[in-house]
Amino acid sequence: MRGLRGVAAAGAALLLVATAGCSSSGSGGGEGDAGGEEITIGFALSQSGNMAGFDAEPGAAAQLAVEQINADGGIEGKQIRVIQKDVASDPETVGVVAQEFLQEGVDLIVTPCDFDLSSPALIAAQSAEVPAISICAGDPKTADLTTIGDFSFTANAGSDVEGSTGASWAFDQGWENAYLLQDESIEYTKSAGAYFAGAFEALGGTIVGTDSFPGGDNIDVSAQISSIKALPEEPDFIYVASWNPAGATAMKQIREAGIDVPLVGPNALDGQTLLDILGGASDVYYTAFACYEYCSGAATQEDLDAFVADFTESSGSGPSSSYALLGYNMMLAIQNALTGADTESGASLRDALQSAGPVDTPIGEMTYFSDTCHKIIDFPMSIVNVTDGSASFVEQHTAAIVPDLGDGNPCSAS
Repeated sequence: MRGLRGVAAAGAALLLVATAGCSSSGSGGGEGDAGGEEITIGFALSQSGNMAGFDAEPGAAAQLAVEQINADGGIEGKQIRVIQKDVASDPETVGVVAQEFLQEGVDLIVTPCDFDLSSPALIAAQSAEVPAISICAGDPKTADLTTIGDFSFTANAGSDVEGSTGASWAFDQGWENAYLLQDESIEYTKSAGAYFAGAFEALGGTIVGTDSFPGGDNIDVSAQISSIKALPEEPDFIYVASWNPAGATAMKQIREAGIDVPLVGPNALDGQTLLDILGGASDVYYTAFACYEYCSGAATQEDLDAFVADFTESSGSGPSSSYALLGYNMMLAIQNALTGADTESGASLRDALQSAGPVDTPIGEMTYFSDTCHKIIDFPMSIVNVTDGSASFVEQHTAAIVPDLGDGNPCSAS
């Protein structure tokens, strides 16, 4: 990290082209240019639509890392070439763009920050035996090697870890009874809720009630609030397995209804959007990847501060959520895996990714991928508290258990 720090971001030209038609030559099937003079990566990310808030900043941070890696000599002397196309938060477009990238012979494909949206690209890349890495999809099916296959990866710890960490931390607070409010809109929220419940019960806690809502931009959880108020006793806390803006809106409505118990949720609640929607609400907690910019109180980390400064210089504003860090870290993990590795084919790239050792990131050393689990193995989450509309760091917490729910997740432990 120290070798990359201080590389100026503003004004430097990223090796980025707008369309697949300008990409490097190759015939797909993982051949690309990995064995040649450059490594070509196709970024199929959303710059528009409802996933842009989760894709755009991680994508920009990944490109910042590409710029720094290239300025530092590339990977084994090979420059990284990025091809980017806007998939507009549309699964069909994701599939089309992935096929275009494969026809151009890219070496790797980076897909959106969601399993549902990424699936068409992950499936296409699996068929072509080209590694595809979601920039931050949380659902563990992205990484289980069976739902899609062994060429599918995600640069995230996973909603299984997020839900389990929230359960573990809450139980450590002495909170024994929880109510689960489940967003059913995407696989990420479903698995976050399922792993929260599984971990909380495994630790000795009790789920006193569960209800669901459809998610989306315009939600009304008044019926669910009535169910909570009808309980014989208030739960010690409510776990809101959702993402923004629906999760933040649900929390706001809960507070406006006069329910004051602590609210806990996963990382998809992180960022300025949550603070804007919640207003002056308090006693809200979530598991974040890091605490920076809009979040105060974390210990100073020189490399993390350098990342925020470089990102701000490059983009003109600071990161609005900790998802940006995952895009940056993903490129560091790719650099780490491919340094000294055989990069002649898609299969060798896959093997290099899943056998790489720990990588140094702005928040410390962590291990990406293994031959049985294609996501981050050892991510300590940051617990963030929202009080009177301000976010602050509480502590780092590692889940006491990621339970085996019988869903074939090889990243869990019984």
